[in-house]
Amino acid sequence: MLLNQSVSNLQGFGYLEGKYVPISEMCLPVMDLGFQLSDMCYDALHVYKGRYFRIEEHLDRFEWAIAERQYNNLNMDRKDFKEIFLESVSRSGLRESMVTIVATRGIPTNGDKDLRTCKNRLMVWALPYYSVVTAEEVENGCDIIISQTTRIPSESVDPRIKNYGRLDFVHATLEAYDRDARYALLLDRDGNVTEGRGWNIFALHGGRLISPDKGVLEGITRQTVVELAESLNIEACLENFSANELYNSDEIFLTSTAGGIIPVRSVDGENIGDGEPGPVTSRLSKMYWKIHEDDAFSTIVPYRE
Repeated sequence: MLLNQSVSNLQGFGYLEGKYVPISEMCLPVMDLGFQLSDMCYDALHVYKGRYFRIEEHLDRFEWAIAERQYNNLNMDRKDFKEIFLESVSRSGLRESMVTIVATRGIPTNGDKDLRTCKNRLMVWALPYYSVVTAEEVENGCDIIISQTTRIPSESVDPRIKNYGRLDFVHATLEAYDRDARYALLLDRDGNVTEGRGWNIFALHGGRLISPDKGVLEGITRQTVVELAESLNIEACLENFSANELYNSDEIFLTSTAGGIIPVRSVDGENIGDGEPGPVTSRLSKMYWKIHEDDAFSTIVPYRE
């Protein structure tokens, strides 16, 4: 796994301050408000067999996010972002990669941290592909808990904008460790299911696939599952649902750029179904990886030979 490597040994390339550099040379100044205030946004894409998956959809989301955050002086457009994506992976030589793009507020020119004085910053890096869960869990299913920690309200921090202000997820994850688990699902103030750290969730309940419609990141993998379900004549709905509905589901799976479609075998120690990946989950996962080689969903990286 990626987390077992030291930064100096990481394979990968990035873009910073107008230059392409090895990962070991990338850093963020401590005075940048992306570090001090978590005033930043990001997106994460993946490359599979030398192809970016749904790069245009990721760019749609990222461009919307930087506009919402009012990062108005990056002085870059979609063509620039796309070129940096392709070049970073090309220089890395990685055929299977996770790629992150980050925009930060930048460094203010005065002590009162006037946001209007900041020059926005852009960073992009490509690393070997990794998953939010282990390879064994991707294959056989993972165990999750429902945390007592409440998800940060959307009225305070819009979850549709990917960000690193995740102390609610940190607290929930520590709770999971105390309960001999690794992954935590958070509920909102009304007891509705939201999401976990780095993943959306789906439940097959009463013959329908359901996933939360608010209080969550509008994931690209989630969007893909909805589209694939339609091709299987399975009704896929984005709507509120409770923890009780989750407990009584026939199948549950997580969706993430870092991992794809990940089966869940238990919630709070109780098996879902027979505790094995369900047939709908398995079918959707196979379909998901198959379309990665479809020109309609992927963009070829022009590697340097």
